[in-house]
Amino acid sequence: MKEDRLDQLLHDLFEERLGEDGRVELNALLAADPQARARYRRSAALHAALARKASAPGFFESTAVASRPAPRRGWIAAAAVVALLGTAAALFATRPRGPVATVLQTGGVAWADGSAAPESGRLPVAVPLELTRGFVRLGFPSGAEVTLEGPCRFRLDQKEALSLLHGRASVHTPDGAEGFHIDTPGGRFVDLGTEFGLAVGSDGTTPVVLTEVFKGEVEVQPSPQESTRLKVGESRALVRDEGRPRLLAALDESPVTLVNHHARELPRSSGEDGNLALGKPVFSPGYCTRPHGSVFPPDNLTDGRLDDSGVPGDWSFWLAPDGDSGEFTVDLLRAEKIGRISLQNTNNRGIDDRGTSEFEAFGSLDNKSFFPLVSGSLPRVAEEHGQAFPFHDFRFPPVEARYVKVVVTRHYRHLTRPAGDPHHGGGMNEIRIFP
Repeated sequence: MKEDRLDQLLHDLFEERLGEDGRVELNALLAADPQARARYRRSAALHAALARKASAPGFFESTAVASRPAPRRGWIAAAAVVALLGTAAALFATRPRGPVATVLQTGGVAWADGSAAPESGRLPVAVPLELTRGFVRLGFPSGAEVTLEGPCRFRLDQKEALSLLHGRASVHTPDGAEGFHIDTPGGRFVDLGTEFGLAVGSDGTTPVVLTEVFKGEVEVQPSPQESTRLKVGESRALVRDEGRPRLLAALDESPVTLVNHHARELPRSSGEDGNLALGKPVFSPGYCTRPHGSVFPPDNLTDGRLDDSGVPGDWSFWLAPDGDSGEFTVDLLRAEKIGRISLQNTNNRGIDDRGTSEFEAFGSLDNKSFFPLVSGSLPRVAEEHGQAFPFHDFRFPPVEARYVKVVVTRHYRHLTRPAGDPHHGGGMNEIRIFP
């Protein structure tokens, strides 16, 4: 059996391009060779799983690929013969040959249950992967590198290409690696020898993709018929308006800014050891909501994601409603002896129109009667773009509490906007609570 020929026949079969001669040849191969049948069954099972995933809400479906026509008679005839051999058909993509991509480095990673969890070596091909936390840096044969930030869903498709279904990616390609591309639910992004960032999210119904060019140029292809080039320093939000793609220079009157993780050392741990608040419920009287997935609910405060990260519809920080300083309450789910809180402020993705200036913290056992814990102030987040935001610790005498309420008594505003501008308010990235 010639594996390359079998690959080509299977590819034509599932791409619905298999002619009569090819059908006869494929049936003969499968009928005569048990290894061919075994390999076909493995491939069909894998891509049947991908087909099921593709029909699930939120799974990647590139707008750059035309919708597939109904199966033709040649496919049905071949599939009928294959069914007699004990398998079922689904989507099939040609198996890449040779090295595709390797895991170069990880930092503070956690993988979703059921996902492969590669810490080093070759990356699984054509298999959806889900990173719930941390960073993974991939290397490709051309020298291109991609740094992925969790939470992130992605899939390696072929040499010099991957699909980013949700999450953030920073791409670096050296000279000679031009042409590397990333497919997203909003379209394709082709590297022209550069560094650029992507953030793939949703407004709840349609994809929202942010991109920023750090070096060189990037070609944005919202559809096979459309193409736009972005140069260094340019950024855009790719959204859908009545089914048509639109490239916006600002998202909700705010500039699009992303972090270049390629230029940063990946963290080795999350720094969460002993944090009682991690993953705990958080309640708030209100939070900021805007169009295009700009929603900032209070449960972001205990999700372990820092530094104004995230994507549209899944940002990592909490913002109070417009004009409000805001407050929130963390439920530790049981009474704990606590003596320290640690707070990371926000500046709303570098827009610098939100954040906590002064606060008061209270404890409670029943969420009705509260007693003071500590009060203090947080400096404005002023780090250079892409650097880690600091945490600030506040200690108090050990006390037993189940609920910790933080009331923002004063918040930051934009330094140059007029006093009547409504877009300002309290906000915070993360709260950590320690014994």
